[in-house]
Amino acid sequence: MNDHQVFFNINIKQKQIDFLISSTNESNPIFLKNYIVDETNGNQFLFSEKLEVILKKTILEMEKTFNVAVDKVNLMIEDGELNTIDVTLKENFENKNINKATIEYLLQDIKQQVAENHPEKKIIHIIIKKCFMDGEEYNKVPFGSKCKNFVMDISFIYLKKSILTELRILMKNHQIEIDKIICTNYAKSLLNYDINDLSRAGLAALDDSNLNEVGIYPKKIRKLGFFEKLFHIFT
Repeated sequence: MNDHQVFFNINIKQKQIDFLISSTNESNPIFLKNYIVDETNGNQFLFSEKLEVILKKTILEMEKTFNVAVDKVNLMIEDGELNTIDVTLKENFENKNINKATIEYLLQDIKQQVAENHPEKKIIHIIIKKCFMDGEEYNKVPFGSKCKNFVMDISFIYLKKSILTELRILMKNHQIEIDKIICTNYAKSLLNYDINDLSRAGLAALDDSNLNEVGIYPKKIRKLGFFEKLFHIFT
């Protein structure tokens, strides 16, 4: 199933879980099941006996249907609303060229500052909303251009670390590795049509053509195209 993606969508507010297997070649998911788990209050439903039974049953059904081991999934998390921290980054380039290394360094630095100031939050997506070079607006960073004043409006999309910890434990209990973590609300915002289409939303979040999102590696920055889709989860 190399040409397919497996998604588990956890809706924290509605206490619901959706299981999907999606293909870029199909308009609809090739597998779809959803269940409401409403036995307990708060986030405790993540460790309820009912959810354990649902997970075990549905994983087994997926494996039998497609004759594969479901041991790695993309985990989509829906948490009521889109949680963002918006930052404006300003830099004086002193009429020097704007280069990728400098921009990547600046983004990593501001990401680290945001993380330190919000230790309870986990940054999942980094979105460059727009940038300005000497007051002129651009929809992408004008690498190679010279300027004095450079400004970027950046949105950090986050999830609560406590929720992620609980979900990692839940997946580990079922021998499942989390491939990507996706904020469902953000994924839905990428669609130009029905926002309830979880399958298309999940695939949109993994799409290499999503040019607004960038990823910063916390230790070693890899030499990849800056506005390529670098969907990377900071672990």
